[in-house]
Amino acid sequence: MRNKTFLLLRVLTAALLVLAVCAASCGSPGPGPSEPDSQPADTAESSLAESSEPVSEEVSAKVNESSEDYRSPIPENATVYTNLDFRKNGKMGDADGPAVCYYSKTGYRKASMDVHISDIAIRTKRPDRRFVNAYMFLGCDIFNGSYWCNCFDAGFCWSGSAPSWHLFYNIYEPADKTQRGWYESGVKLSRAHDYRLILDTSEEDEKATIIVYDLTDDREADRAVFRVKNMKCDGSNTAYLMDFALDYPDNVRKDTDGKTTDDWKQITLYNTDQNLYMTNILVDNVKILPAGTDDEIPWDESVTNNRGLWPDKSMTEIDYVCTQLIELPSESGLVFRVDLDMNRHSEE
Repeated sequence: MRNKTFLLLRVLTAALLVLAVCAASCGSPGPGPSEPDSQPADTAESSLAESSEPVSEEVSAKVNESSEDYRSPIPENATVYTNLDFRKNGKMGDADGPAVCYYSKTGYRKASMDVHISDIAIRTKRPDRRFVNAYMFLGCDIFNGSYWCNCFDAGFCWSGSAPSWHLFYNIYEPADKTQRGWYESGVKLSRAHDYRLILDTSEEDEKATIIVYDLTDDREADRAVFRVKNMKCDGSNTAYLMDFALDYPDNVRKDTDGKTTDDWKQITLYNTDQNLYMTNILVDNVKILPAGTDDEIPWDESVTNNRGLWPDKSMTEIDYVCTQLIELPSESGLVFRVDLDMNRHSEE
């Protein structure tokens, strides 16, 4: 998982760049156990009963995973961005594994998105039984004037050797030093259901609430409350983000010769053609709450500061489509699909 060293390096880089507004954000999960932690953090609220759904290595709810059937066709009217043709035009905080991010402008204090988890095809275990982890989350960058000063991520995590979707959060600097920065819920979410993820920072300064709402059962499935240093509830210093990523635990951070490395491009090539993917991530009904109002609006181009893909076209070592963003026409905000596929295919 993304470690504290990586987060510290981003902050140091931001300082060297005179703390530019585009300093690296959380935008990527941070330190945490490779297996889900079933004990809630001291200040988290997560008391719902755990699902009895068994965990399976065959992890696609709807897709036949034989051969290449896990890849869904691209609609004809879609706009497609891939790592082979997209060069980032703004910041990309998640730069240590295949990822797609959307960043909002500053001035928002609540957001939600519907994720069709039942449609996702996912496989995170290599033939040698080592694994990568997967994340889909909302988050915030926090600013002190024009300077980045803090961040956090909160959403869906799929981790470990016997994975299941569950809630997590990761805070760069908690407001309360007694609170852990990393948390994973023990509540297992059904991969046959669809969910709304709601992040709310509007209630009071330094307080954030993350809610998982089960759209299939029409009920709240899980939630957690945590505190984030320097965050204002009026939205004046928060910029929201959406992130979808695969992540490398320490034991798969190797180059193509099998030697340990921190070169993320080499690590990606080491994990290429190992039958790893998370595809057909369908997201719609994305809403966001501007500062100074009580009415949520669709997250559209007027809200978006920039998109980010990792890798991008500048990283010529990665010569196949491993990261793909597919946007669908909509008059009601963003509707999109993300495919993270670490396998080369014959037509590429």
